[in-house]
Amino acid sequence: MARSRPPRRPPLKPRVNPAVPRFVSPRERAENRARYRRFAYWAAVALPLIIVVMAIGYSDQAPAVLRTATERFDAMFGYPVLRVIALIAG
Repeated sequence: MARSRPPRRPPLKPRVNPAVPRFVSPRERAENRARYRRFAYWAAVALPLIIVVMAIGYSDQAPAVLRTATERFDAMFGYPVLRVIALIAG
């Protein structure tokens, strides 16, 4: 019996001329714009909201669970919220 050769596989990456830019369809451009806008929206809304919740967590009126969670979460990033509070408080 003759040994059969395995079928040839196509190359993993298509050979592309780097001098020719990749065509980006209008649909793909619209999707990319929507993705960037979504990220900017959540960065503009979520980050200040997180800082406000963290500042409330450092107050005396916060429940013990929120104070502990706030301190641990702030410690993970090197206490940036505590520094902001210290700058505001003077």
